[in-house]
Amino acid sequence: MDLSLDRRTKVVCPSQSIIKLPSGCALFRGLFCLTFYLGGSLIMAEDSPQFRGAQGDGVSLENDWSHQWGVSGPKEKWRAEIGTGFSNVVTSQGLLYALGNREGYDELCCRDAETGENVWMFKYASPLEAKDFEGGPTATPVLSDGVLYLLSRGGVVYALNAGDGSLRWQKDVVGETGIRVPGWGFAGSPRVYGETLVLNIGDSGVALRKDNGDIKWASQDRDAGYSSPVRFGNTASGSVIFGSGRSYVCVDLETGAEQWRQRWLTTFGCNAADAVVSGEMVFLSSGYSRGSALLDLSSGSPVIVWKHKDFKNQLGASVLLDGFLYGINGDVDSGAILSCMDMDTGELAWNSSDLRAGSLIAAGDRLVVLSDSGVLMVIRATSEKYDVLATHPVLTGRCWTAPVLSDGLLFCRNAEGTLVCLDLR
Repeated sequence: MDLSLDRRTKVVCPSQSIIKLPSGCALFRGLFCLTFYLGGSLIMAEDSPQFRGAQGDGVSLENDWSHQWGVSGPKEKWRAEIGTGFSNVVTSQGLLYALGNREGYDELCCRDAETGENVWMFKYASPLEAKDFEGGPTATPVLSDGVLYLLSRGGVVYALNAGDGSLRWQKDVVGETGIRVPGWGFAGSPRVYGETLVLNIGDSGVALRKDNGDIKWASQDRDAGYSSPVRFGNTASGSVIFGSGRSYVCVDLETGAEQWRQRWLTTFGCNAADAVVSGEMVFLSSGYSRGSALLDLSSGSPVIVWKHKDFKNQLGASVLLDGFLYGINGDVDSGAILSCMDMDTGELAWNSSDLRAGSLIAAGDRLVVLSDSGVLMVIRATSEKYDVLATHPVLTGRCWTAPVLSDGLLFCRNAEGTLVCLDLR
């Protein structure tokens, strides 16, 4: 079923516009985390309201899904064209929100997750900016308390009512702070912590009040990296780690005061993978021959436990399961592969032999991997060996955006904007 947006509904506006579309779907039928017992086993159905899922770490709690799809592949419920880009979808209460670029506008569409029917669309003027890649939006919106927050590549934040797409407020953060836009535009996805909206803008972030967009604090005018903010520590106010163009920096969430900094230089200032946090340990990894390191923060300052160049996350962060990191290892141009590594020691457990680049998430005891050419693979999440459980092509073209699993439905997209919904229930 092809559910591409009907271009006859487009309304051109110099700034932004909302398009409401008829829908007979039931809009509110999910819960953020629905848990129940069936046949003695625990089943989790989970929304994905932000980049890298409900917990922001690429690990889904869902286990009631199947990879036993046979030679015909997983059941396809619908597919749609959402515009060029690399942004993930987010989901909540039976709806999904997807972002792409068409004809000089970024378009955020709201669709029924089960049917793909359009509910509403919001758009704002934004150039494609195809620099060394297809272009389009790269940050993923975040949903909090019924409000969607999205960050454009040029540094403008939009806060929308999730129910109807109406604009609550917008903030030109770059225009107000004077902080420069990095070479490929802002790619770090916004995060909400309490009443604070956190953005990877500048040397070590910018924080806004989520209710009205007022700036709480801003860092120095230096190049941001392309990773998303990550929460760290258990202090009352909390801390946040940002990947800048030259370092990974941890700051106080309430004040922006720097707590520690680890110098981390890469070609083009391209720190794109989120930090991975486990207690007082922080794992860092970048491509362009930079490699990885494990930091111990128990003393308050980073101490390097180990570092090497055998494991490199160029585009997206690894997932951590039972002490082992699973990630896309290597630079895209030189043929990245899937690898498994012991986080404590830095020792590689295995490398794949038949997977090239792409992205991944974890769900239960399995990895859901999408290759850069659109092949979907389910792999057992074990450090013992590389064990492929199922594989099937689901898309064509460049696929760098991680799959999203929500309530048994898997959403995959390519750079050109084809979004496919697969039923794994």
